[in-house]
Amino acid sequence: MKTVLVTGAGGFIGLNTVKMYSNYGWHVLALVHNRIPNELYNLSNVEVIKGDVTNEEFMMQFKDKVDVVAHVAGLAKDIGSDRIFRKLNFEPIKFLSELPKDKIVYVSTSDVYGIKDFENADENTPLIEFPKNPYPRYKIMSENWLRENCSKYVIIRPAAVWGEGDLTLENRVIEFLRTSPFIIHFGKWKGKCRWPLANVKNVAKTIVAVSQTDEFDNDAITIIDPKKTTIDEYYRSVALNNFPDKNFRNLCLPMWVGKFIGLISTILSNILKLRDPIFDPTFYAVHHVSSNLDFSSERMLKAIRTLEKSECNRI
Repeated sequence: MKTVLVTGAGGFIGLNTVKMYSNYGWHVLALVHNRIPNELYNLSNVEVIKGDVTNEEFMMQFKDKVDVVAHVAGLAKDIGSDRIFRKLNFEPIKFLSELPKDKIVYVSTSDVYGIKDFENADENTPLIEFPKNPYPRYKIMSENWLRENCSKYVIIRPAAVWGEGDLTLENRVIEFLRTSPFIIHFGKWKGKCRWPLANVKNVAKTIVAVSQTDEFDNDAITIIDPKKTTIDEYYRSVALNNFPDKNFRNLCLPMWVGKFIGLISTILSNILKLRDPIFDPTFYAVHHVSSNLDFSSERMLKAIRTLEKSECNRI
């Protein structure tokens, strides 16, 4: 039985990753910082460990005691201080990559490609930092550090992660729709741009898949659902599930209006040092929902097929 250390095991992606490793017969060390989901205690071959992934001295106790490190922990926000983003999203990679006997699987983001219009972009697309946003900046820095300093790694780039138990992406849309009579779109697409959904199970399956094979070593995989969904379709799906009696009309505004609103939200939120935006959209978010973020799922599907084939052989 191989052993994996999963960081961020108390979060949405981390918890689902722990479950997936457990399902495929791994011994899992589930590292949790604060909240410990009760589900972790009900999983077989899972050992819950409370600790801080940014504490190098604490983390070095796992050196050469695990086959794989699945580094899921990080700060995924569109507001916040540069210092905190660097501490959580870059500094730990320097020592975490020294821990496993085999490889580190690093969870990055599809935002490293930039927030602009794409059409079936693949993993060879150049990485572009979104202006003045530390989230993708330190993800790109971590990826580059792995390429330059680590002998064996796999980079996972999820798009907008959704699924059962998500308390971030969908809840944010629900809170906006709760007080708005409109579904608001900005820019030329008028809500017809692709919204890059990535089911959390596809994220977790891919992480486990690349842990069990060398085929994807020293490479990256974008995680995005094969089914293409527009941002308007996504909003209306959330609206139908949560406000079935409310009739939402579309309101399409120029992009400059969205940028202006987003800039005010971002500046105020950062001045007040808020954990969540004072209101939506932020400057980062308005670009996200107004761009055609269309990526290829081919490499992800290949990895998942590899995992499913190994399971059939095991049975």
